[in-house]
Amino acid sequence: MEAKKFRIKENIHLTEKLYLLELEGNLKTSPSPGQFVHIKIEPFFLRRPFSVAGYRDNCLKLLYRVAGRATEALTGKQAGEFIDVIGPLGNGFPVSDKWEKIYLAGGGTGIAPLLFLSEFLVKKDITFFYGARSIDCIAFNILTYGVNYIFSTDDGSYGHKGLLPDVIKRYIKKDCLPDVIYAGGPYEMLKAIDRISQNYKIPAFVSMENRMACGTGLCYGCVTKIKNKKGWEYKRVCKDGPVFSSEEVLWE
Repeated sequence: MEAKKFRIKENIHLTEKLYLLELEGNLKTSPSPGQFVHIKIEPFFLRRPFSVAGYRDNCLKLLYRVAGRATEALTGKQAGEFIDVIGPLGNGFPVSDKWEKIYLAGGGTGIAPLLFLSEFLVKKDITFFYGARSIDCIAFNILTYGVNYIFSTDDGSYGHKGLLPDVIKRYIKKDCLPDVIYAGGPYEMLKAIDRISQNYKIPAFVSMENRMACGTGLCYGCVTKIKNKKGWEYKRVCKDGPVFSSEEVLWE
């Protein structure tokens, strides 16, 4: 983990509320898919966490959605300005050479770490389930080449109509199961992915999006319940996660 000033290369407006921030700079330790960075958005005091959507040739890519005053302010940042970045933080997705058939399941900004992960798995058989509220919320222009995308929208305006986990269940066949599922998105979506994992005995790993204040594990403001031998314990999403095996999460 280190703190550095990154120069804004581009701040690209993708959809109504979705942006891609490209930053120029290098980190001594390259982030792995699933890790995040904490950035300072002036004039706000608290930093904001963003999953890494890509990192190559000293270009750090962050996907963000306008959800409050800080992210609204971020949309006004221009190329050439500098942003203070701390990272990489947290733990990324585990990978295995034994896993050849892979499902990625993402909704909202939860697609960010999966886009990064898909770059590492280009030689695998990847099916990327991408869920959104409507066609206007799908960031078509940042999708990874060589990946089979299956889209779903809540309103049916593009791809399958319905929730992403329901679409996944339509594609799963007992005689041709994926070796692993990686997921990122809202809590209820991840909870549904865990049910699929349990029903079909497929390992699943989820990137959780709990609210974070410090991003380094000091404040314990982002805890989630994780199973242990005595029942459960609180684990810090920023420090112990944000990636967890879905079966170890005590879903509520």
